[in-house]
Amino acid sequence: MRTALFLIIFFNVTHVVADDRPNIIFLMTDDQNVRSLGCYGAPGVKTPNIDVLATDGVAFDRHYDTTAICMACRATVMTGLLEYRHGVNFGTGTTGDGQMTREDWGESYPMLLRNAGYRTAFAGKFGFTIEDSSKGGRYPENDFDSWGGGPGQTSFVTARNKSMAKYAQKYPHATRSYGAFGSDFIRESAKKDKPFCLSISFKAPHRPVQPDPLYDDIYTGTHFPKPENFGREHGTHFSEQSRQGRQYQRFEEWHYNDSYDEVMAKYYRLIYAVDVAVGMIREAIETAGVKHKTLIIFTSDNG
Repeated sequence: MRTALFLIIFFNVTHVVADDRPNIIFLMTDDQNVRSLGCYGAPGVKTPNIDVLATDGVAFDRHYDTTAICMACRATVMTGLLEYRHGVNFGTGTTGDGQMTREDWGESYPMLLRNAGYRTAFAGKFGFTIEDSSKGGRYPENDFDSWGGGPGQTSFVTARNKSMAKYAQKYPHATRSYGAFGSDFIRESAKKDKPFCLSISFKAPHRPVQPDPLYDDIYTGTHFPKPENFGREHGTHFSEQSRQGRQYQRFEEWHYNDSYDEVMAKYYRLIYAVDVAVGMIREAIETAGVKHKTLIIFTSDNG
C-alpha cells in the first residue's frame, strides 16, 4: 500500500452542538507525495498554510489508498465503497468507462449532506460520471448549489475550464482559481446562515508540469536531498511486470536521474500554488466568521 498524506483540522470542536452543525471543507490534490509538505519534514519545501492545518489539527502518517489510481480512488472517497462495490475505474463502470450507478451516487457524501440541508459545492477534477440515458453518463453539476467541476483531467489554464471561466481573467492559472471559487462559496454560505460542504479537487501536482508563472522564482537554485531509496538499484526486487511499467521507465524519461533538483522544483511549485489556495480558503473562513465551526480535511488521491 502507498502511504499518502492526510490532514484534518477542526476549529474549536467543543463549540459545535446539535443545532449548530459543522461546515466541512474537503481538499484533495492529485498525485501528491507525502514528501512534498513541510509539516511532514520535507526539506526545503514551503507550504506554510498547509503546515498550519497540521499544527492546529491532526496529521496522519498512515493513510492507505485501497485503489491507488485517480478514478477509482475518487469514487471510493465520494461513497465510502471499495472499488469492487462501486465498480468505477478505467475500462469499467455500469455502461461505460468510469460510470457510477445512480443508487451509489445517491449515497455519496455530497448528496447525503445536501439532503440533510447543507449547501454544497464542488470544483476541479471530478474524475467519473454518473449513469443516465446517455452513453457517456453525466457530471452532477445540478446536484450542487455551486459547480466548478470539469471533465477528464481539466486544465491548468482556467479559461479552458468552462465552469470556472469567470475566474480566468484574475486567476489565469487554475490552482488559484479554485481558491477564489472556494472563498466565494464560503462567504455566500455564511450569509445564508446554513451549514456548507465545499469540495475541491485540485489538478496539481498532476502532470503536465505547468506551474503558475507567478511563482517562477520559488525554489530557484534550491537543492533537494534525495530519498534513501532513490535510484534504480533500489527497485531490483520489483517483479518483472513492475519493472516494465511506465512509472519505472519514467525515472529516466522525466529526468529524475539527471536533473533531479530542476524536476522537483517544478513539482514543488505546483504544490506551492495549492498552498496559496489553501491560504485563500483559510482567510475566507476567518473573515466570514465561521472558523469556530468548520472542519477542514486535506488529502491526496494517491502519492
